[in-house]
Amino acid sequence: MARQEPSTCILDSLLGRVGSSSGGRKIGLVIDASGSMGDNDPGNLRLVAAKTLNDALISQSEATSSQAADLVTVVEFSDDSDVLYQLGDPSGADSIIDSITLLSGTAIGTGIQAAIEELTAPGNDPTANRTGIIVFTDGQDSLTSGKALTISETQRAGSLGIRISFGFLTPTTQNQDIEILRAILQSGGVYATIDQASTQQAFVALALANGLTGLDVTGANATSTLLPGISTAKFLQTGTNTFTYAAQAGETFNVTVEALDPIALMISLRDVSAGTNIISNTTGSTGVAVVGYTAQSAMDVEVVITAVNASTGIFSVGLNSSIPLSTTCNTTAPPLATPSVYTGGAVSARLGSTNIFAALTSILGVAVGATML
Repeated sequence: MARQEPSTCILDSLLGRVGSSSGGRKIGLVIDASGSMGDNDPGNLRLVAAKTLNDALISQSEATSSQAADLVTVVEFSDDSDVLYQLGDPSGADSIIDSITLLSGTAIGTGIQAAIEELTAPGNDPTANRTGIIVFTDGQDSLTSGKALTISETQRAGSLGIRISFGFLTPTTQNQDIEILRAILQSGGVYATIDQASTQQAFVALALANGLTGLDVTGANATSTLLPGISTAKFLQTGTNTFTYAAQAGETFNVTVEALDPIALMISLRDVSAGTNIISNTTGSTGVAVVGYTAQSAMDVEVVITAVNASTGIFSVGLNSSIPLSTTCNTTAPPLATPSVYTGGAVSARLGSTNIFAALTSILGVAVGATML
């Protein structure tokens, strides 16, 4: 059983179903300590989310003959970076995460760089496919030169077989950088844009379902199930790209597809049981297509995305719904203030921290409702 605190909201039983792991992983938690976090995450919920992820790792005391112990390192960054916890047993990392205080500036690339150096230090081999970095941040780099470092270090991580995932605390995708996004996807990681501090728990669910490293087994339907309130960026595949969603009776939902590269796309909603198309649309000159529907009865829907004229590139797909989420998972995290100024990302996640149970069950193919955005 993974270590759990009252403030975390991912249940052990669900963690086991998200995707199995034999352990032996090396994970870097890279956490933003810039001053803007005082406004955007006043309850330090990114620290709660980081501890949730750390608690999902296998400590030395939890290791068995079939599951090796994991290792974790904790890095904070502001205008520079600092390795707060050298690669070691996850059981000792929570108190270090709690000690993070705010400074100034945002240099994401330095945090990634420091994590890579610690994860690949002499004696910490091997690296490829067993290593992952998860970044919790609220913005873009303060300086243009910093952006170049973030891109190059993210690419370096991928070349070393390190899976890297970003959770950006921001309500908009307008400031996303396509090259950072491309490097993250090429590493096998998740890129999420998060509209409120509590939603960082949903980002943890996405990272776990996707697999923290190449050793992890991807959770059931994790790459093709649409989560209510979450937009996921994907590489356009040859032919059709199909996603699924379980709609409830009376639920009104809409699906938005955005071409992040200059590609042309068609989006179609299909009734799975009837085998018929419901509605279609194309991205056209705006690069965005939206389709909506009200389900008269509970139904499984396919969202089929097709390239027009053999286009290739990156797109995002997300779903909004009218039915509130319900959950049996509670949290003792502090109350939230409305987030203020944000920058950056390409996958939006809009589930509250108390909704992680529903996010995970949706990943696993269980029909749940969603919050109208």
